[in-house]
Amino acid sequence: MDRKHSLNAFLAQYFPTFICAFFLACFAVSASISLASSTYFRGDPERAKYSFLIALVLSLLLALSHFFMIRGRSWGVRAIVVFYLVCLFIALPTYGYRPHPVAYVTGLLFLLLGLLLLNSKRHREMRQKLLELRNERIATRSATRQRKKMKGR
Repeated sequence: MDRKHSLNAFLAQYFPTFICAFFLACFAVSASISLASSTYFRGDPERAKYSFLIALVLSLLLALSHFFMIRGRSWGVRAIVVFYLVCLFIALPTYGYRPHPVAYVTGLLFLLLGLLLLNSKRHREMRQKLLELRNERIATRSATRQRKKMKGR
């Protein structure tokens, strides 16, 4: 296996893009939860507990969608985009409640930078390569099954 096709070369080229997109999604979800709990649920005494549970569930779903994207599933990326859009639609209306300006701007900044990074050329190349790897795995698996089937006859 030459350097061009090695795992190290793949990670060197695409890992920074992947990890930035992942962390921007995590920050966007947490900023949206923070904005929603400090504005919409300002008077609820148990908002911290609910915010923690929602963050836990959403971060698990976000990690799973990134895992499926790594495995070459295109719907994993769509789930990530849905996360960003839901966070955007939660964070935008909080402006009417006068949230802290820095929290509001950084929340929107994380969202928009994450969407921009998902649409970048490098991220699209990475997803294409991951899809090609998935197709290779499927072809190898079916060839192995065919050999076992022929061997069993």
